[in-house]
Amino acid sequence: MRMNDLLEDKIREHADELFGSEPLKGHRDRFADRLDVANRTRRIRFYKIISYISVAAVFAGCVFLLQRTLKQDSFLEEESWYEVQNYYSMQLQEKIDDIEQLLPFVDEEDRISLVRDMETLQKEADLNMLESDEKNTTLIVMTYSSKIEAMQHIHNILKDNF
Repeated sequence: MRMNDLLEDKIREHADELFGSEPLKGHRDRFADRLDVANRTRRIRFYKIISYISVAAVFAGCVFLLQRTLKQDSFLEEESWYEVQNYYSMQLQEKIDDIEQLLPFVDEEDRISLVRDMETLQKEADLNMLESDEKNTTLIVMTYSSKIEAMQHIHNILKDNF
């Protein structure tokens, strides 16, 4: 006999037990419990997926808004960088003008040296800004502030002496 025939014979012998009788006591309750657990598990997975999607959407929205803000800020940074550099350049020029007003009272030898030093300081400030790849306002402030302080110091010495 073949395996299929044996299986069919067994099913026919026990057909009343398999198909005609009621399930054992508690079988339906256990089945309902398992079904509830499966449904709860599906719901939990569904809510997890929804929460992951929501978090991803919020994150993507934040990245998008941050990127737009950074683009706008970079434009404002360039504009403010330019304004800061112009401001300090004007301050430096004012100090040079103040010193130039006192130059007629200085000896010719000292005057030549002083003019050379002022030109060097001004060129250094401009050159530092041109060579720098960074358009950093802190760098501008530090560079020009040191030059302005040096010019102010020279101006004070000349003013005190004349």
